[in-house]
Amino acid sequence: MTDALDPTDALGSAGSAGSPGRLVLVTGADASGLGRLARAVGERLGGALVVDGQVLDSMLVGDASEPGSLPTGVALVRRQLLRWSAGLALAETYLIEGHDVVVADRVEGDRLEDYLDLAAPRPVHLVVVGAGIDPSTPGWGLWVTTPPGAGDEDALDGTAAEVVERLAESVVQTDDAGPDNAGPDDLGTG
Repeated sequence: MTDALDPTDALGSAGSAGSPGRLVLVTGADASGLGRLARAVGERLGGALVVDGQVLDSMLVGDASEPGSLPTGVALVRRQLLRWSAGLALAETYLIEGHDVVVADRVEGDRLEDYLDLAAPRPVHLVVVGAGIDPSTPGWGLWVTTPPGAGDEDALDGTAAEVVERLAESVVQTDDAGPDNAGPDDLGTG
């Protein structure tokens, strides 16, 4: 990675106590590949914490539900909210110390606004991997088209470089009125 961007030049210094870090959400339909992209973005930012929603989910052992079954309905929503809240609580610990945090989680469709409400009032750098995503997902943030699970390390590295280079375009302001962003309304624009 000799062509990696120097995040201290363009984006500020990570891990500087006194100035909060940035919260980056990497989301899309392929949850298994999101962690890889989040890690690649985090490495390019330097000093970033990566929080993978799938890892948080796997930490819940001895779940009272039927063995081998996945939650549905209200139980699924409650579990998603628990995972998102836990991830954001962990993120906040590092953000207040000045570290950037990259969260990888499947947050699409009308649930995206719910997640952003949990993150409020902090602005979120939203990166959406658009391949196969729920079409009702709002067009906020930065949309990229390369699926992170493709197995092509060059494509993954190129997508991570694009995300870091265009990070300013990914900002979604969250506040009491809800998310606000003048980002693209459809895949492939922005």
